[in-house]
Order: sequence, then C-alpha cells, then structure tokens
Amino acid sequence: MPLTAIGLLLVAAMMHTTWNLVVKRAREKQVFIWCSLTAGVIIFSPLLLTSAAFPISVWPYLVSSALLEAFYYITLIRAHENGDFSLVYPMARGAAPAFLVLWTALFLGERPRLYGLIGIGLLILGLAVVGGKTWWTLRKTARLNKSVLALALGVACCISIYTAIDGAAVRHVSPLPYTVLVIALPAVLVTPAVVKRYGNRAIVAEWRSNWIRIVLVGIFTLLAYILALKAYTITRVSYAGAVREISVVFAAFLGWRWLGEDFGAMRLVGAILLFAVILVIAIAG
Repeated sequence: MPLTAIGLLLVAAMMHTTWNLVVKRAREKQVFIWCSLTAGVIIFSPLLLTSAAFPISVWPYLVSSALLEAFYYITLIRAHENGDFSLVYPMARGAAPAFLVLWTALFLGERPRLYGLIGIGLLILGLAVVGGKTWWTLRKTARLNKSVLALALGVACCISIYTAIDGAAVRHVSPLPYTVLVIALPAVLVTPAVVKRYGNRAIVAEWRSNWIRIVLVGIFTLLAYILALKAYTITRVSYAGAVREISVVFAAFLGWRWLGEDFGAMRLVGAILLFAVILVIAIAG
C-alpha cells in the first residue's frame, strides 16, 4: 500500500474518532449530527464545481450509499445514546473490516493476497484487544446491553457495505463532488424526522449553544470522508477500509484522556500490534 494512502487513512481515522467523541458528549445527538452534516455540506458545496460532469452511471452508487449512510447515522446515534463510547465505537469499527473483505471480493473483484489476509486478520485481532476490554468487563454484568451490541454490529455492516459501494463509485467520479452529495442526501432524508421529533425551537437552541463544535464536526466528517475515498482510488478498498479502522486505537486513547476510561497494558499491546499490522498490509498492498 502506498505511504500516501496510509497517511490519508491515518488522518481520516483521527478526524473520524474526534467527531464521534464530540457527538457522544452532545446532549441532543440527533439534532447535533444533523446540524453538523448540513453545515459541512454547505461549507464544502463549492467542491461540486470541481467536476464538469457527474456521470449518470454513478447515481445508483450514490443513492445506495446515501441510504446506507442515513441508516448508519440513525443507528450510530441510538447506539451512542444507550451504550458506552469505549464499547460502541470499537465494536462498530472493529467488525467492519471482516464484512468488507467479503463485499469487496464479491462486488469489486478484489482477492486479497496471503499477506493481506494475514494483515487484516491480525488487525481485527488487534481491534478486538483494544476495543474488547469494555465488552469483557461488562459481559457478565447487567450493564451489558445486548441491544447495544446489535446496534454496533448494524453500524459495522452499514460501514462495510457503503465502503464497498463508495470504492466502486470513485472509479468513475472524483471523490470531491461525490462526498458532498453522498453526505447531503442523508442530511435531507433525515430532516423530516429530526424536525418532527425535536421541533424548530430545539434545533435553533442546539445551534446557538454549540455552533462552533457543530461546524467543526461537519468539517471533520466531510474531510475524513474525502481523504478515505481518495485512498480508495490508489489502493485496494479492502486494505484501505481495514487500515482506516485504526481509529479504534485513537478512540481508546481519547476515551482515556477525555472520558477517564482505563487504557491499560492490554490496550497498549493491542495498539502496538495494530500499528505493526499496518506495515504488513502496506507490504502486501
């Protein structure tokens, strides 16, 4: 895998982890993320002018990905509302690479090489080590909400499917205008539900009290997406999607620094393993 792709994915992972943590700490999470998506689309809308033509053949990819994105955001918010950040985020992001290998093999014709499969397998193991501590701690207690696990796995499935779709789409169109549209459509789709549930007054109040964080999350969301899609154009989607989930390490670290969660020796070992795995995947790619 080219070093450029690895760099893009690492920056995207850090941005993705940061905005997820900010959303986790928001009071009205659905309103917050809807405002963020809307703000991000408005800020990045000039990118639509970077492409003279948007091929009709790309629209099925765009619409399919956008529908999955809408379901992803709804499911992610529900998971964050009912579960710990250190449980939801690692489970959601950690399971995605396993699904992604299947979808890219079936629909993109990618056949990972032996070293690539070993790397992805070790990466998933490392993600389990880093992100699984909370699960192991809670699994025998009443605090482990199995519905949260189901939601997190649902998020992982959405991630893997729309990643494969996006990987196919950016073979035909620039990632810049594609990202703006693929984020704009979910924002439009969830607008009626957000307005009906919370009302205009709650939306205005959320914007007035948190507009700086809302704008930053919007910027981070779209920029992280653009960087990931750019990486898909220069390397295998299955490899890129797996490396992108290094965000679990950043999530564990930020959970330790910001939320007072334990990092511990196990997570440290898992983090070291994950960064070593990136090297294996880089060699394989």
